[in-house]
Formats: sequence, structure tokens, C-alpha cells
Amino acid sequence: MSLSNIFADALSNTLLGMGTVFVVLIIIILVIMLMSKCVRSYENRGKEALEAPKAAAPVMPAAPVEEEEVTDDLELVAVITAAVAASAGTSTDGFVVRSIKRAQHRNW
Repeated sequence: MSLSNIFADALSNTLLGMGTVFVVLIIIILVIMLMSKCVRSYENRGKEALEAPKAAAPVMPAAPVEEEEVTDDLELVAVITAAVAASAGTSTDGFVVRSIKRAQHRNW
């Protein structure tokens, strides 16, 4: 085998490998674009279904707001303190719970 044949084989292998990679990347891009369009149409369909009954529903008087019971939650404080100490890997001696407030927005 001559040097030119070896070079031609190496070049063809390189072009074939790089071509395969680019074709697969293009296919992945197209699949992701198709999936995003499907998700958008599914979300829009869900929003339309939720908005239609709200517009047709009669207006109801507002229900009275119930106040949350304010009780002494020492047991809850003890459990939360123990959980924080266990997660930190220390004892509960150094922890002081000053207040407990319910989160308005839960993003989990």
C-alpha cells in the first residue's frame, strides 16, 4: 500500500465519521424542535380547556376566610429542629428556632 492510498483511506474514514456525527446531531435537533412544538400545543390545549369553563361559570359570593389556628407547636418545633440537626450532622444543642412561617409559594 502506498502512502497516497493510506492517506485516502484515512481521509474517507474521517469524512465518514464526521458526516455521521453531524447527521445524528441534526436529527437530534429536529427531534428536540418537534418535541417542543408538541409540548407547546399540549400546554395551549390545557389552558384553553381551563379558561373556557371559568368564563361560563356564574359568579359566586366570596366565602369567608377562615383564620388559621394559632396553637403551641412545641412538638413540631422539636421535630423540625431534630431534622435540621440530623441533616447538618450535629447535635440540637446549638440550634434555636425563632419562628416558623408557612411558605406562600412552593416551588418544589
